[in-house]
Amino acid sequence: MTSAATFADQIFVIGDSHIGLADGNESRVNAWLDRLRALHPRALYLNGDLFHYLIAHPNFRTSSVEKVLAKFRELRDSGIAIHYVEGNRDFFLKGSFVEDAVTDIALEYAIPAGDHRYLIVHGDGINDRDWKYRFWRRASKNPLTKLGVKLIPKRTARKFVDDVERRLSTSNFKHKSRIPAEVMRDYASRRAREGYTDVVFGHFHQKLELDGAAKVTVLPAWYESGEAMVIDPNTGAATFAIV
Repeated sequence: MTSAATFADQIFVIGDSHIGLADGNESRVNAWLDRLRALHPRALYLNGDLFHYLIAHPNFRTSSVEKVLAKFRELRDSGIAIHYVEGNRDFFLKGSFVEDAVTDIALEYAIPAGDHRYLIVHGDGINDRDWKYRFWRRASKNPLTKLGVKLIPKRTARKFVDDVERRLSTSNFKHKSRIPAEVMRDYASRRAREGYTDVVFGHFHQKLELDGAAKVTVLPAWYESGEAMVIDPNTGAATFAIV
């Protein structure tokens, strides 16, 4: 059995936990966060899609969201940095109540570790030839849409949350989209020219490693596997663990 000391001061990265919004859906991830806190890691990176979807406006705030964010505050205040990468199912995080629960929020993060330089990015936007998706992302994440969200009555917002949650609960939630490995390698090659040695994606849900100008790692979906990537900040070595 791996000792807790093995993970002390390490960097954990998870992606796609897709926590449900209904009351009680937070219990599994919060139990995991309690175990993680006991290991005393240096930081936790959330590589997108923390919830099934998260519209960061009070009208869409549920007890599940609040309980997870409360747990994040506990970890952050205990000295564990929590960095939140925006995924395709995360909306309007900047300037919202979510910022009060984590260390910071960004579209991507750089992690220097030994002679490695990791790039943590969700990955939904790496295919610059997918114009339909890029259009949808811009249409769903812009100031006008954000204003529209603010104008939605709370009762309507909660009905929307409940309806979506009900539909998702009957699905196996298997990720449908695929992206060619060549696109991942091309993206990693471009970022390698910026000095990155490793690119870590979420989004695609299937654990994968690809060699190239920069090594590509695709995180397994946490909601399925419970696995986290663990990076040693001193040596740069990375492994996967279930805690």
